[in-house]
Amino acid sequence: MRKVILHSDLNNFYASVECLYNPDIRNKPVAVCGSQSTRHGIVLAKNYIAKKYNI
Repeated sequence: MRKVILHSDLNNFYASVECLYNPDIRNKPVAVCGSQSTRHGIVLAKNYIAKKYNI
């Protein structure tokens, strides 16, 4: 049996899901980031509107 490796790159996945659950933010720049309480983290995902602002 051959070994098959599947790589799936889901552009903006977390930001897209957040916009799906919160329709009020669909047309706004959205970035999903790390923890605010520990002031630690990175931008995990951003939507295309946020990318236009170089977020």
